[in-house]
Amino acid sequence: MEYPELKRAAREQCEAFEANVVMIEDKASGTQLIQELVADGLHAVTRYQPQSDKIMRMHAQTAMIENGFVYLPKEAAWLADYLHELTVFPKGKHDDQVDSTAQMFDWFKRAGQEPQDWMWQMYKEAPAHGPRGPSRYR
Repeated sequence: MEYPELKRAAREQCEAFEANVVMIEDKASGTQLIQELVADGLHAVTRYQPQSDKIMRMHAQTAMIENGFVYLPKEAAWLADYLHELTVFPKGKHDDQVDSTAQMFDWFKRAGQEPQDWMWQMYKEAPAHGPRGPSRYR
């Protein structure tokens, strides 16, 4: 994807999902994208500074997944491709969705360091076996 298309896609996705946060990795083209979107008034942009490589970032999030704190819909047009990418990582052809997933979980956990963050409190207080959500997400 060329840069102008990337910038347009970021804006369209933000508007389509009424996003409160648009997390962008602050390196390579992401740095320029962050600067331009903020200058254009898209204040939902949040910089993400990776602390390690993709494999280590995903490895650090496996406990959250294994303990049942991650829910996916039973059916979605994108689900098969997403699960395939997750399960073959790091040997798969593509890893963009895996990397985005690991970054989001990392951001979520780090943002939750503040006591007023209700989502982090729920995560920390949930039973060890994981929360029980609606059956359509199990």
